[in-house]
Amino acid sequence: NSSNNNSSKSNSNSNNNSSRKTSDSLLTAELNEANARISHLESLHSSLHQRHAHLEQTHSSLLSDHQHLKSNLTNLQLELRMSRMETEHALRDVRDREASLREMQLEIDLVTASAAEANRRAAEGMEVARVARTDKEYVDGLEAKVTALQEWALASTESKRLTVERCRERLRLL
Repeated sequence: NSSNNNSSKSNSNSNNNSSRKTSDSLLTAELNEANARISHLESLHSSLHQRHAHLEQTHSSLLSDHQHLKSNLTNLQLELRMSRMETEHALRDVRDREASLREMQLEIDLVTASAAEANRRAAEGMEVARVARTDKEYVDGLEAKVTALQEWALASTESKRLTVERCRERLRLL
């Protein structure tokens, strides 16, 4: 029995040793696998960490670009408002100048029409004065002729009277 017992113990020890060795090798394999996984996970972690840092840098750059673009947009909107205001002001000036030009043109037209009317009236006045001067000269000429005719008539009457007197005297003498 004791030999059986010893043999069974020995078998059991040998089985235990063999089982331990198998168990140790399994544990070692699992440990190696775990280490490989850890290395892989650390590599993934490092890669993710680098990506994270790169994404943060990209995000920061994008935020800076966004702020810059937002600032440019604000400036452009302000410039647009200023341009619109300047355009409206320029249009008002153009309309005011256009109205002033129309008023000046009306005044010029009125002055031109008035000057034309004044020239027409002056021409009529000059014509009337010329006609009056011509008429006066004609009347003066007629008056001179009338005076001459009156003098001729007087002279003729006097001559006739003298002729009649001479004839009477000759008739008396005869």
